[in-house]
Amino acid sequence: MHRKVWKRLEKTEWGHNMADEQILRKVKIEGGYLRFSSAHFITYGGKCERLHGHNYGVLVEIEGSLNEDHLVFDFTVLKRLTREICQKLNHRFLLPLHNPHLQMVATPDSWEIEFQDKRYVFPRSDVVELPIDNSTAERLAEYICAELYVMLGQYDISHLHTIMVGVEEAATQMAYYRRSLRKRE
Repeated sequence: MHRKVWKRLEKTEWGHNMADEQILRKVKIEGGYLRFSSAHFITYGGKCERLHGHNYGVLVEIEGSLNEDHLVFDFTVLKRLTREICQKLNHRFLLPLHNPHLQMVATPDSWEIEFQDKRYVFPRSDVVELPIDNSTAERLAEYICAELYVMLGQYDISHLHTIMVGVEEAATQMAYYRRSLRKRE
């Protein structure tokens, strides 16, 4: 009797014929070592926040169909890739290189950053240079997603559809960025 039920479940899922439609599944990783602590400030409305920091949390979701191993994607690989990015950002100042409101000068040993009457000097070794225009949670989610997109290029992800990254600044604030994994060039 158990085998009959399993055979029936292979062909249908909650009354739907699985041959007639593509079933998408999702894997999600969050918490644990998917964190980083960094300093930043954002510019907005002609102002610049005070320098401050967050203990950021990262969430990653990948949606797609099952591969030949009956996995959407290997959790251990996804965690490892995401941890690498978190480690790169951890205990650093997040410098948005494309922020049009900041005047930035790189020296061999430091970054000098100015916004109106504020001036900051950071040792280069304490700075992570990011190709973003502001170090908001929204842009950090987009950056991490873009990094994962590149890293996933070394794997067969032809069965995957989307990736979404969430960056949590505080327990009640998280920003998300989602993009397609289809039509990779």
